[in-house]
Formats: sequence, C-alpha cells, structure tokens
Amino acid sequence: MEQTGLGLYITKNLDNISYNKSNYIKFAVVNLNNSKEYPLNFLCMLPRNINPNAKMLNKFQEKFGSQSQEIAKNLLEQELKTTEDQDIKNEINERLRLLYPKPKNVAKCNGCGKDFEYRKYNYGRQKTCRECKNKKRPNQEWK
Repeated sequence: MEQTGLGLYITKNLDNISYNKSNYIKFAVVNLNNSKEYPLNFLCMLPRNINPNAKMLNKFQEKFGSQSQEIAKNLLEQELKTTEDQDIKNEINERLRLLYPKPKNVAKCNGCGKDFEYRKYNYGRQKTCRECKNKKRPNQEWK
C-alpha cells in the first residue's frame, strides 16, 4: 500500500476524567484517497509502540509490514509540522522518541580518534579504547 495518501486523524477525549495520555489523545491512520470524511477513510489506529520483533502484531503492523516504522515516523513528523496544539505536539514528540532507537554509548578515543563503545565507572567514563590501553601497558590485559 502506498503511503502518499495516508494521514493522521487526531482526537482528544475531553470527557476522560483521568486524562491518561494513552486514553486522552488518539491517533487514527486514514487513507485520504478513499474519502475526505473521517469514518469512511479509517484504516487503523496508530500504536504507541511499534516493535518489529514482537510475536503478536497489531493492525498497523499487519497492514504495512516491514515499512511500518518508517510510515509512522513520516506521519508523525508531518503532523508535528502542521499542528498548533501543545498537548498534541508533546504526544507526537513522545511517540517519535519511542520510535527512534537509543544510541549506544559511543565516544571517540582520546588516543587514536576511533569510535568505540565506552564503559561507565564510578568516577566517570572510559576515554580510551582497548587497543590504546594495551599499547600503553602491554603487560596488562584490560577487560
């Protein structure tokens, strides 16, 4: 299915007493090529978390398959540019943060300048890679 005709229909449930985020603001994925009115162009609800490795797929992942994360990112970024409501912007930013993976602890080595995955210690973090540490002290093996 092409994503050119897709859009988001966002609703706020003002009657909700608890104002729980998951119940307060809802995102529906709509196909704008079918119709301009909401109930007729409804495809599915946009889930809060999209996990491609999950055993049980939600309707959004069943419809769009492996492209579901890219489609969700594109829809949310487009809506973030056009919306003016601050509550909706906060919810979109929260969902985008959940979609983008957290980067690993990567830093540049002070000795050679290569990227490496550092470890944290009580006093700070590792600043040189294993190769540089082994060059400085060849008799000790660092873990």
